[in-house]
Amino acid sequence: MKRKFFIVAIVFACCLLAAGCRKTRDTAPAESEETVTGIGTPAGQSTHKIIDANGGELLSADGRIRLIIPAGALNTATEINIQPISNQLTGGLGAAYRLTPHGQQFSKPVTIVFNYTAADTAESRPEFLNIAFQDAAGTWQMLTNNMVNKSQKKLTATITHFSDWGYFKSLTLTPATATVDLGGFLELKVMTTFPRIDPDDAAPGTYTIPVLKKPRQLRPDEIKGWSYSGAGKLEPDGAWAFYTAPDHEPNANPEAIAVTINMHRTGQFMLISNITVLGGHAVDYLQVDEDYKKPGNNGKCMLYMYGSFGQDPGAAKRSVKINGVAAEADLWSPAVIRCRIDEQISGAIEIAANGRVIARSVLRKFKGSFLYERFHGGVLNAGSSNALKESILFNLVYRGFGKPCPPNVNRLFNIDGALAEGTESRYTLSGSAAISTPVIDGCVHTTSVSLPDTHGWYFLEPYSMPGLTGFKCEAKDIEGGIEIKIFYVLENIISGVKVQRTSTCGPGSYDSPRSLGVSLEGFNNKAISLQFWDTEGLVLKGTSKLTSNRMASGILIEAWDGTGNPSQYETDGLMPATFSNN
Repeated sequence: MKRKFFIVAIVFACCLLAAGCRKTRDTAPAESEETVTGIGTPAGQSTHKIIDANGGELLSADGRIRLIIPAGALNTATEINIQPISNQLTGGLGAAYRLTPHGQQFSKPVTIVFNYTAADTAESRPEFLNIAFQDAAGTWQMLTNNMVNKSQKKLTATITHFSDWGYFKSLTLTPATATVDLGGFLELKVMTTFPRIDPDDAAPGTYTIPVLKKPRQLRPDEIKGWSYSGAGKLEPDGAWAFYTAPDHEPNANPEAIAVTINMHRTGQFMLISNITVLGGHAVDYLQVDEDYKKPGNNGKCMLYMYGSFGQDPGAAKRSVKINGVAAEADLWSPAVIRCRIDEQISGAIEIAANGRVIARSVLRKFKGSFLYERFHGGVLNAGSSNALKESILFNLVYRGFGKPCPPNVNRLFNIDGALAEGTESRYTLSGSAAISTPVIDGCVHTTSVSLPDTHGWYFLEPYSMPGLTGFKCEAKDIEGGIEIKIFYVLENIISGVKVQRTSTCGPGSYDSPRSLGVSLEGFNNKAISLQFWDTEGLVLKGTSKLTSNRMASGILIEAWDGTGNPSQYETDGLMPATFSNN
C-alpha cells in the first residue's frame, strides 16, 4: 500500500552593515514596463453573506477589509464572499482578497474599506498607500479615487465590480532600518511602482493606472534633491544616495538624511532616514530566546547580548534601550547582558552605564513569505481548475544579530533559536479528483473524492508547548541568512471524508469516513537555508523553489492500483511537493 510588500518625515532607524570600501553601484538595468503577475491562491478563512436589494455589509475574517453595499446596488439576493488569497500585488501589504461572485457588477457603487496598520507605512507615508484590483489580463490596476483617513487608519474607495483586490505601498525610501559602523557605507534609494506617467498627470476621468510588476527608481525630474548636514558624507545620484559614516561617533546620533520628492501633487513630499552610527564599542553578538512560554521567562522573550560591558554599575545607573524604549536588564556581567523584551520589538540598541553610552547595536528583523504546495490527484489532475490540492502560505519572521556567532564569543546560555512573533501559516485543503483504471476484464474502476474548500490560520507555537502536532520552527544564524527547520502537522482539518469507489461492472461503495489534515510532508524538520534580501527580506538561498521527492497521494491511497503495466502510479500518481518564495 502506498503512503504517501507637505509629507512629514518618517524616522528610519538602523540596519547593520559592515565597514569597508564603498561599493560602486552598477549601471542600472533597463527598467521593465511589465505589469502582469501571477494569480493568488486561497490562503485563509473566507466569509460570506446573502445580501439583497436592501444592501448590507461584510467584514473579512481577519478584519482587514470591509464591503459596504448600498441599497439598490443588487437586483436580487446574492451570496457575497471574501476569500483571503496569497498577495501577488507588488508592494502588497498582508493578504489580497478575492471578492465573489467574480466579475459581479453593481447598479450603484460599492464602498471598499481597508484597515491598515502603522507598520504598513514603514518606508513610506499613508498618502502613498493605494488600493488596486487585478484585471482579467493579470495586471493590477490602481484606483485613482482612493481616500486615506489617517486618524482611523482606513483606505476607502468606491468600486463597481468584484475581482481580486489589495492595497500596497506605491513609493518608498529604503532602507527602512539602518545602522552603520564607524566609516561604514550605506546606499539609499527611492522607488515607485507607478509607471513613467505620474499618476497626477493622468487624463481627467481616468479611473485606474496600471501597477508595475517591478518597482522602478524615480527619474531625476521626480527628485527635487537630497539634504544632509551631519558629520559624515552624502553623495546624491538621482534616486540614489551614498552615505559614508564619520570615523567618530557624531554628536547628533542618529544622523538624518532627507530626500524631497518632486511629484506633481499639492505641496512637497519629504522622506527622512535616520542613521545610527555605531561607536567604537559594539555588541559582538546577540540572540533572542523567543520562547515566552518557557518556565522562568514569565511571558517575556529574553535578549542575550555578548561583548565587553564592564562591571554592573547597579540597576539605578544602567539602561538598555531598543528604539528608544527602555528594556529591563535582569542580568549584567562584564561579558553578557540579558534583557526581558516583548515579542515584537526590534531596532537600534543603546546600552548605557554611569550616564554614558558604552555600546550600540541593532536587533534586526527580517520577514519572508513562502508557499508550500502538494497535489494529491496526480499529474493530470494538477492541471485542472479544481485540482485536489493542499497548500500552506508561511509568513516567517526572524529577530537576531543577522550574522553567525563569532568564534571568540563564548555563549554562556544554550538557547534554542526560533522564529519570532508574527510567524503564521494559512492553509487550504480543497478540490476533487477521480482516477480510473483502463478496462480490466471488461470493467473500469474509478476512485474519486471531492473536498469542501477548507481554509484556516495557525500561528507559530513556542517550543516549550508540548504536543506531537502543531507548528514549530527552529532557526540558526548562518552567513548571510538563517537556516530553519519547520515542524508542521495539523490534524482533523476536515472530517467525514468519504472516498468513493465505482465500477462499470457492479455497484459502487464508499470507504469508511476519515479525517484529513495538512502537513509539510517532504520538508518537515528538514534544513532550509534562507538568505537576507534587501534590508528586511527573507528568500530561499540559491533558488526560488525547492522540490521534494515524488510522493504518493495522502488522500487517494491505492487509487492507481491495477492501472496497467507500467502502473500509472509511477507516471501519474507520484508527485513532488514544492516550497517556494511567494
